[in-house]
Amino acid sequence: MFRLLPLPIFIGIYLFSYWRCKKNIADSDNQLKPCIDWAYLKNLPLPPKPSFLEFYIVYVSSFFKFPFGIIIQQLPFAKKVRCYEREMKLIFNKWNLEKLKK
Repeated sequence: MFRLLPLPIFIGIYLFSYWRCKKNIADSDNQLKPCIDWAYLKNLPLPPKPSFLEFYIVYVSSFFKFPFGIIIQQLPFAKKVRCYEREMKLIFNKWNLEKLKK
């Protein structure tokens, strides 16, 4: 009986982290929507967006640094997620600079 007690806690943590990651991605997409439209107009190359599962694994691995987080950060899909975030930040900065010039 007491061995099953932590199971609802782990399920709750999983569902909360899933919801939080989904919300963060949706907020980010809403914030980047005008920037992405601007990039299409300027014919700037946009990086391919990683899947939600890749985002989620990288998001969760940031909480479990040792040893799983370190291992996951070295996997190819984690590097793809970091590259996507870096490239979108650069495009967002270009968009902000052009917006400020006007």
